[in-house]
Amino acid sequence: MSELPAPITAPPGADELAARLAKVQCAMREQGLDTYVSFDPVNIYYLTHFANQVHERPFLLVIPGEGVPTLVVPLLEKSHVEARARCPLDYATYYEFPAPEGGNWHDVYRAQIPSGSRVGVESAMPVGICQRTPGETRVTDIIEEVRLVKSEYEIGRNVHACQVVNLGHEKVLETCRPGVVEGAIYAAASQAMLGRILADIPHANIIVSRAVGAVWPPALSHDPHIVPTFGTAMEHGGPHVSIVFAQVDGYGVELERTFFLGAVPEPAKAPFDAMLAARARAYELARPGANLSEIDRAVRARITDRGYGDRILHRTGHGFGITGHEAPYVAEGYDRELEPGMLISIEPGIYIPGIGGFRHSDTVLVTDAGCVPLTRAPETLADLTIPL
Repeated sequence: MSELPAPITAPPGADELAARLAKVQCAMREQGLDTYVSFDPVNIYYLTHFANQVHERPFLLVIPGEGVPTLVVPLLEKSHVEARARCPLDYATYYEFPAPEGGNWHDVYRAQIPSGSRVGVESAMPVGICQRTPGETRVTDIIEEVRLVKSEYEIGRNVHACQVVNLGHEKVLETCRPGVVEGAIYAAASQAMLGRILADIPHANIIVSRAVGAVWPPALSHDPHIVPTFGTAMEHGGPHVSIVFAQVDGYGVELERTFFLGAVPEPAKAPFDAMLAARARAYELARPGANLSEIDRAVRARITDRGYGDRILHRTGHGFGITGHEAPYVAEGYDRELEPGMLISIEPGIYIPGIGGFRHSDTVLVTDAGCVPLTRAPETLADLTIPL
């Protein structure tokens, strides 16, 4: 991959979806499976472009070793699927849940799997569905594996999604001032991003489209997964930590920065520099063939060398694609190699109660030559100190 694909806003074509299905069926043959069943709405969306929400009426995609998959679908939803799916599908409908004996979803479902089949099921499949799956079942996450390395089409969609969060982050920095409440920042950033999505993709699917722009002020930023209220006020100084995320018609990315309003407290300068040094180390190591577990270990060592080893709360990064959190993981214990076409975050963090949190995060594409961030925002302490 010598240069980045251009941003793409069009839905996937038949060839793109056929290539995804072919990879899944190839993996099925390699694992000796006759049938593979997908319950996870994310995986069903990946293969069909149809998005559903889990409720008491299940959708089940039954994939044969060759040929067209069958979607077990509530009759109520069949026209919805036909309007969104962009690949050949057979349909097996059931009327309702609950239903009289013989008319339940599991009666229709079992009839789609030939007797004696070797059947692969996802690890995310509910036990109740797995127990009703006939044949010899084996848990294997084939679709998640296929999703790890992105096609040029997928990268183009994520390039566009990054343009959306770039805009959202600009709005966050423009809006954030001491005394401004979280709700005002959230509204401004989310409105800007959703407006861009609507302008670029008028028929974007609401189920797989959302935009979030928020800021953790210094009183909260040491705790990265605490949730501020809409009334949480921004403060003079910092560190403030922005979190800007969007899923743009099914393609998720993020952009985060540590920044300061008016002035940088002296105790914040050293951990900010240490975070930047760890981030630089991650970028240096993130290239094809690198072991993800070893990258995380080396980045954590860089933070430890600066004296903040006991202030690490999470891994160096995670994957992106059709969601904002998925494999691959830049984490100790995840022993696989980076490949060109993978999308990851690089976001080592340092969290100090009483001072705050320090984390930049970008959506990063692994290329033949190394890696390149697809998101853009200020990075240095000078550029992230906002004059008042």
